Amino acid sequence: MRRLTLFLAAGLMVASTVVVPLLESSTASAATASYEAEASANTLAGGAAAGACTGCSGARKVRFVGNGGTLQFNGVTAAAAGSATVAIGFVNGGTTARTAQLSVNGGAVTSISFGSTADWSTPGSKSVTVTLRAGSNTLKFGNPSGNGPDFDKVTVTTSGGSGGGAPTAAELLAKVTSCSQISNGRYRTDEETSATIAVCGKNGAVFWKADMDIDCDGQRTTQCNEDTDCCFLPDTAFHQSDGRPLNSAVLPYVVVPSSSSIWNYRNSGIDGGSVVAVIFNNQLLYAVVGDTGPTQIIGEASYSTANTLGIDPDPSTGGTDSGVTYIVFSGARVSPIESHSAAVTLGEQLARQFIDNN
Repeated sequence: MRRLTLFLAAGLMVASTVVVPLLESSTASAATASYEAEASANTLAGGAAAGACTGCSGARKVRFVGNGGTLQFNGVTAAAAGSATVAIGFVNGGTTARTAQLSVNGGAVTSISFGSTADWSTPGSKSVTVTLRAGSNTLKFGNPSGNGPDFDKVTVTTSGGSGGGAPTAAELLAKVTSCSQISNGRYRTDEETSATIAVCGKNGAVFWKADMDIDCDGQRTTQCNEDTDCCFLPDTAFHQSDGRPLNSAVLPYVVVPSSSSIWNYRNSGIDGGSVVAVIFNNQLLYAVVGDTGPTQIIGEASYSTANTLGIDPDPSTGGTDSGVTYIVFSGARVSPIESHSAAVTLGEQLARQFIDNN
């Protein structure tokens, strides 16, 4: 699942300063509320305990969720029964993904994979879609057979009516069932495969459905370096606001093919920092365009992207052969590019506009 990656010289890189246009909000009917993990209203059991976390909301988090430890958020309210988006603030300073099981109102459990964060004090975010009843609800996290991540908070967005709330993976996938091809030809997913993947155009975005290979280029980390990756390059096409390459181990980003006669991504209003909705196994992750790759191959993303989606992130043997949808929104870009929280905020706005306008 490994391919050769093109390296762009510094002279070809675009400036890291971008202008993000003001977006008209389409979520006025949505209701959003945050619930701190360490709040006294919650139920901690089996060894789960609150502790300090300098980067977390309120500088606190809940640890030891797993191996018998559980965290239950109580009093999660919804004005009406229906679907809701739960953005889970978590911390996982380890090098591999951790799993937690979520049960809503004591119902069936759903396993969720949480990728690595920068350290044990820097939270990440993972969004899932759940069904709530009207009134008070409970969200219970645990992992009886292993360690789960630490938890910072959950932010719950409920729809106040049709067309509101944070977009779901199902809503986005429903809009990309057919393809109006904009690429002048098709891409391969790997060097040895035939060209079968088209770039498709929609109002406000382009998309493709492909595999996911692992891009581990950029900053040297425990996960990404010359020893872990045979083809490691210490740079990315687009840089952080401080001028450094992106960090594949912690930043969800997607690789787009370098401009060619097949397709020039800039002609579609896309550049470094453009937001990408990445969907795999009905999981939705917002990432940014962070690197460029070979001119004839498509379907590649950072270590963090794969890890967060529960895909093997090993740069030499990991990835997945199929089942990944990439929706790249045109126009607006994230600034600074390294802010994943900004990508989530902007991504939800762009995704809602995409759904409403297609």
